[in-house]
Amino acid sequence: MGIKNLKKSSACCTCFVLVMLTCCATSQSSQKEKNPSVVTDSNWTMVLDGEWMVEFMAPWCPACRAFKETWKEFAGWGHDLDISVGVVDVTENPGLSGRFLIASLPTVFHIKDGVFRQYIGGRKTTDLISVIDEKKWEKIEPVAWYRDPNSVQMGAVGLCFKAAMAIRGFYSMLVDTYGIPEWACYLIFAVLTIITGLLLGLLIVIFCDNFFPAKYIPLPAESKSYNIPGPDDTDLIDDTEEAEEDSKNGSGKGESSPKATPEEVEGVRKRLVNKDS
Repeated sequence: MGIKNLKKSSACCTCFVLVMLTCCATSQSSQKEKNPSVVTDSNWTMVLDGEWMVEFMAPWCPACRAFKETWKEFAGWGHDLDISVGVVDVTENPGLSGRFLIASLPTVFHIKDGVFRQYIGGRKTTDLISVIDEKKWEKIEPVAWYRDPNSVQMGAVGLCFKAAMAIRGFYSMLVDTYGIPEWACYLIFAVLTIITGLLLGLLIVIFCDNFFPAKYIPLPAESKSYNIPGPDDTDLIDDTEEAEEDSKNGSGKGESSPKATPEEVEGVRKRLVNKDS
């Protein structure tokens, strides 16, 4: 009897230990489910599949710190609501900050099958749940095509944000690590800017010369103007002068000058008109 009781007690202990281990594993797995997924510059495309709610935050932001527990609690409802919940640290991922044009923190986006909507509403857990459960997100206007984070132009904006943060990090390294004065840093950046501009200009000129060469347009042949002699009008002038001299000479001698015929008058008039034209 004692051996049987011992076996029963050992079996009970074993079952109790297994139950405790199962509870611990379940609690740990549920704790993992409550943590939102971390979205970065390298894996952000995963939000294009399925339905997501993504928060953009920064550790230094007081409003983000106050919203942290609410967002974590909302993430725990992700499995029941059949959605994924993510979080983006804009200080570590400046490219996503530029790609989504984040202007205030925290900012929440609803994403479903690659369609982006910026959520502007209550910040309680119940408000967030009702957006998904009651499909209130359908009433939110999607972002415009030119602000679509998955577009080429917004990708370029994200690269600019990353470049700006890289320049800022380089400036901080020069000042903090190497102890270079600020005015010297400004001088260094000015020189680098000029050199970069010259190199870009040279590349643009080379590109245009190779792919868009200037077409040779021959100059037009010089047109030679030939002076075509017109009708000689000198005889008109001479005839007129001679007629005047004859009239004077005739009047001086007392002789009457012959009158011009109408045909001669008409011919003189036509010559004068042609000369004026």
